[in-house]
Amino acid sequence: MTGKTKAYIYLILATVGWGTLYVAGKYVLEVVPSFTLLFFRYLIGISTLLLFYRNRPKTKIAKEDYKKIGAIGVVGYFLGIAFQFIGTNYCSASMASIINSVNPVFIILCAALMINEKPTKNQIISVIIALIGTVVIIGNIGEGNETIGILFSFGSVVTWSIASVYIREICQKYDTILITIYAMGIGFICDIPFAFYSYISAGLTLSSFSLPIILCILYIGTVCTAGALTFWNKGLELLDSSTCSLFYPLQPLTSAVLGVICLNEALNLNFIVGSILIIGGIVYAVLADRNKLEKL
Repeated sequence: MTGKTKAYIYLILATVGWGTLYVAGKYVLEVVPSFTLLFFRYLIGISTLLLFYRNRPKTKIAKEDYKKIGAIGVVGYFLGIAFQFIGTNYCSASMASIINSVNPVFIILCAALMINEKPTKNQIISVIIALIGTVVIIGNIGEGNETIGILFSFGSVVTWSIASVYIREICQKYDTILITIYAMGIGFICDIPFAFYSYISAGLTLSSFSLPIILCILYIGTVCTAGALTFWNKGLELLDSSTCSLFYPLQPLTSAVLGVICLNEALNLNFIVGSILIIGGIVYAVLADRNKLEKL
């Protein structure tokens, strides 16, 4: 199995895992506030990753790289994920997921501006197709809370795109799991005061956490956090940021199907047409790149 094939598998596992997060998160957020859920998500995620990392060779991180890891933790793992949860709380799981699938546009833009990583023609075509699909979907959005949810979801897109470019640089130098632990730990620390305040404000008690809620939180912490974030970072270790970003549209496909099955969400024509365009964009980009490699 080639490194590129492994990267594709890592990215599929990451994006599908994140797609299930929107459905599980939507269920938990009916009881648990966004910042409190983020607290539990990282507590479980860090604990899980530490079990895997304890027997690995210890790596010393250069002083100049701590700033980038700090930026990944604050901008991506705290603001990006917090905005994602808030967005999911105010709009449907399917809508939040499809908005986040626009990440390729911003990751490619950030990579070009920050590290001079130029996109290929196929990637640009793929992004244009994805943008058209997004416009189709957003052209039929609701008002009030749904609009707030969409704005926060876009905030998540921007902050996570910036972090992904830094992740690409750092994960080429250090162990992927170690970087994930560091960044997640920074996000966890930033979230503590917000989690405590939202927990008190919501009047939560231990009895508020039913068995289904606990199981969903455990799933979010292990599969959607420790697993998906590690797989994403592994993909960024092997491929450029722009290529990795093209796998984001697998999120809405996963969340849309699960949203209909588990949450009884209805999918309108705008959403279906837009989703087809966005997912078609990623298929085009991956197949075009593969055909290009076969000709070399």
